[in-house]
Amino acid sequence: MPDPSHRPFPAMTIIRPNKMPSFWWVFPWAYARVLHMSANALKAYADRLEDILDLQSRTIKRQAADIKLLQARVRDQDDAIIKGTAITPDAHPHE
Repeated sequence: MPDPSHRPFPAMTIIRPNKMPSFWWVFPWAYARVLHMSANALKAYADRLEDILDLQSRTIKRQAADIKLLQARVRDQDDAIIKGTAITPDAHPHE
């Protein structure tokens, strides 16, 4: 059983738009550090979102291909039934 504490992605940084260090006007580099951390977190969110969108589009394409294949099989089976060449099992009454 997989370890429930295992996470495939690193923990994401929480972006707080109102997070401003105390006395930021005295220590402007502290505010720059907060902005830098928030920008990096936003970039990580965007990268993960892009990966998720790629996964979803691939899944939709595979599903569409599977649906077309199944529709073709059903169409072929319908044609075989109409022509009388479909394989049908012999009916045995249930006793």
